[in-house]
Amino acid sequence: MSSPQGPDFPSLVPTSRSMVPGDFPSKTFSSQSGIQSTVQYGSRRSGQTLELVYDNCSEANAAAIYDHYLACKGTIYFFGVLEGAKSGNSTFHLGNTSASASNRYSAAPFGMRYKYAEPPQFTSVKPGRMSVTIKFVGVLDS
Repeated sequence: MSSPQGPDFPSLVPTSRSMVPGDFPSKTFSSQSGIQSTVQYGSRRSGQTLELVYDNCSEANAAAIYDHYLACKGTIYFFGVLEGAKSGNSTFHLGNTSASASNRYSAAPFGMRYKYAEPPQFTSVKPGRMSVTIKFVGVLDS
């Protein structure tokens, strides 16, 4: 059964981001003699994680993130992540200047969609300013 689709994540450019690409489903078997054999169970990666950090953002942007989390029923609905959140700082190109560099942070080309891995963390910096940390997980969904 497919999870419901939530709205796309707001196209806010993060201060920093990190990604773990996930792995292919597999199982390694070891014999008593030490020989190992690995069986791959699927042709698509799963478990990709994406962390976005918004340091010193406006309360309006923090509210947009909070509202998106609520619209996605927390960690239940999957959603798309727009180019702004994936591309980050326009001068940061992961060692190459092609616009496709942000695709490394995208779940869509690999048949995954994003869900919240946990609730976002909001930290008040000063009146009117907040820092927000968000963790997404890429999931395979039918």
